[in-house]
Amino acid sequence: MGEDQLSAEAGSPIESRSIGGCGSDMANRATPFLESHWYVAAWAGEIGTTPLARTILDRRIVLYRDAAGVVAALADRCPHRSYPLSRGEVKGDRIVCGYHGIEFGRDGRCALVPSTGNAPGALRVRAYPVVEQGPFVWIWMGDPAAPRHDRLVDQPWFTEPGWAHVTGYFPMRAHYLGLHENLMDLSHFPFLHGVAVGKPEHATARPKVTVEGNVVRSVVEHRDVTVMPAYGRRAGFAGPVDRVSESVVPTPAIHLGKVVMREASGRGEAHVRYIVHCPTPETEHSTHYFWAMARSHFIDDEDIDAEMRALGEKAFREDKAALEAIEELVVAERDPAFRERLIASDEAGVQLLRALARMEREDRADAVAVGA
Repeated sequence: MGEDQLSAEAGSPIESRSIGGCGSDMANRATPFLESHWYVAAWAGEIGTTPLARTILDRRIVLYRDAAGVVAALADRCPHRSYPLSRGEVKGDRIVCGYHGIEFGRDGRCALVPSTGNAPGALRVRAYPVVEQGPFVWIWMGDPAAPRHDRLVDQPWFTEPGWAHVTGYFPMRAHYLGLHENLMDLSHFPFLHGVAVGKPEHATARPKVTVEGNVVRSVVEHRDVTVMPAYGRRAGFAGPVDRVSESVVPTPAIHLGKVVMREASGRGEAHVRYIVHCPTPETEHSTHYFWAMARSHFIDDEDIDAEMRALGEKAFREDKAALEAIEELVVAERDPAFRERLIASDEAGVQLLRALARMEREDRADAVAVGA
């Protein structure tokens, strides 16, 4: 079996993979950010008439709402003297640079230079397409003249009535690919998160992994799972439940999780919960980690809201700490000869990294074709 090839034999080791070298069929630290996609820039509630600075894919961006409440996203750099526009203010539909008072519209065009009284057409900043979707504000990081709205994932459980949801955010000092791999690997649940999420025997459950185009899907069933107390009481669960977890990654910017729980007897109603993770790369060594959970049962129960939020914050904070520890070690020991040894339970993560590598190559080829 060659390097970077996944073994089909259960439990047998995969050869190895490079963490950051070129020439692999899997995305790694050497893979450029995938720009032609929508990424979560912020929670909708974060953005107001005070400019918000955020770095996304190594680009500094300023976000704000105009007088009509519409979100705008511009490069956070005045073209006159490179002053950060996020240090200015919003006046009506315009953002005003705090250095010389130059005003820009949400389309990035200069609207006024106070010292001259005119608005030179050449004085403009890059404007990024944005879409507000429920609690999320998505930003298109590719060609601003050609946003691919077909790459924006529909999420009715966050935009339609009949759902309750909780949200959270962590700034994470780690590469975003590590988070994607972590989320595709449920075998770490009992060891990193404890019995609240999984039992040791759950680590042996083998997921069914499928790939359609560049969309990777992993489904695994865990039996005899502890359920959250408040939710268990409302649902009438007499004890542990069976849990089917589905993970789908359609783009590099979103990881869709779906959990279906029902009584271990197999009787009773299925209870569905969506767990959505949105890793937005900040820099090579840092990530904006947005997460949200949605449910269609007991949507007015604040105790269940609090329980879901506490469980999410605990588990995802533990993931964050583990990934930051890995990042610290990888950066400190820059050994180009080191190759990670993989095992068969890494199948979903390996298939995802291969899909992301294909996406990057395809997007690069598309850009070349457009420029030809």
